[in-house]
Amino acid sequence: MRWLLSIVALALSFTATAQSTRERIIENPTLARGTYSLYPVPIDVQSPAPRGYKAFYISHYGRHGSRFIQTNEQFDTVVAQLSDAASKGALTPLGESVYAQFMAASGTCARRAGELTAVGVAQQRGIAERMYAAHPALFGRGAKVTATSTVVPRVILSMTAFTQQLVRMNPKLEIQTETGRRYMGYINPYSPDNDPELSRRVACYRFPEAEWSKRWYDFRDANIDNSRLLSSLFKEEYIASIAAPMEFVMNLFRNAICFAGTGTGVDIEEIFTPEERYRWWRVINLFYYVEKGNSGIGGGFISDVSDILLKNFVDEADRYIARGERGATLRFGHDGNVIGLLNSMGVTGWAERVESFEAVEDRACDFTVPMAANVQWVFYSNKRGEIIVKMLLNEQPITFPIQSDIAPYYRWQDVRSYCIGRLRESVVYNYRDLK
Repeated sequence: MRWLLSIVALALSFTATAQSTRERIIENPTLARGTYSLYPVPIDVQSPAPRGYKAFYISHYGRHGSRFIQTNEQFDTVVAQLSDAASKGALTPLGESVYAQFMAASGTCARRAGELTAVGVAQQRGIAERMYAAHPALFGRGAKVTATSTVVPRVILSMTAFTQQLVRMNPKLEIQTETGRRYMGYINPYSPDNDPELSRRVACYRFPEAEWSKRWYDFRDANIDNSRLLSSLFKEEYIASIAAPMEFVMNLFRNAICFAGTGTGVDIEEIFTPEERYRWWRVINLFYYVEKGNSGIGGGFISDVSDILLKNFVDEADRYIARGERGATLRFGHDGNVIGLLNSMGVTGWAERVESFEAVEDRACDFTVPMAANVQWVFYSNKRGEIIVKMLLNEQPITFPIQSDIAPYYRWQDVRSYCIGRLRESVVYNYRDLK
């Protein structure tokens, strides 16, 4: 009987593996939130370190927590269109309900584009609490803990929420916190403010100047049919008067997937069918991959630029190891930096070169980089001075592309050699003399 159960379990695992991204989203439409996804609180128990090894250092990069919609225009234009239709008696009962929910959300969401929400604060506190609980010695007496953020307010506040939680758990803990443009060179390496020459070179690869932008628009228009949705919200005689229906629905979708992280309780996601949610996710996910992933379509520049951040991870680890220090390096930034770091590390689908727009969705999925997404390298040593590292994405182990007989732990000398090898291939900066 046991062998039969094993075969059934194996068959089920193959079925799960073979499930397409479309099937996953149809089954669980909240995945269509993409980078607006709420942070997935881990429920798995982490595997213990090999016998004799104790953690001594964490190297971390975290995205800011949940925020309000990216631009005020994305919220305001939807409200304006619904308001205009309401004034003309052109809303359907569903349209009136959606309009009422936008009005209910306005007090919290209007004119707050990009700001950190209370949900985002709670996400950062939760990650910090679990990090401390897993490795209290790294935040105890004599620990060296630093935290650095980009200059964007939601990121600074995310760092503040994270570090304050650590101090709540150990009031004697001292954390050196910094923000400023001097740190942007590695913490947000593709920001235009860092290297004017580099920014000029890569501008032609970025939206909307990039050559691929028109292809993306064509892909969007070919994959999206808004007729059902518009008819569900507006009376037929009004629909023709909507000046930019595609942009209206795209902004409506953006607000729908954003509301979950605002704490307002507004939920309009189900005005879109699961298939429509998948199709909008597909279009937006493609945008992220082409511009920020290893696409080759968008120039593939981000992996080379993000090598700066990977080098910082290696350099900081070297410093802590050389000095025999214990503690953590905490960095706070944005989704593109997390994607770029994964790309430079050569892990997950973000590092794959996919040139077909159609094939991207089964390689790189932006819901793997939700709000508060984070990469952690946790270092351990034994009495013989041997060092191993476990790498986590959203507090779950990453399978690293090198051999290890102790996976998900890897010998630091192997990981370091692998990273140096990738850095030597950078076309943006000369790392060829690294040892």
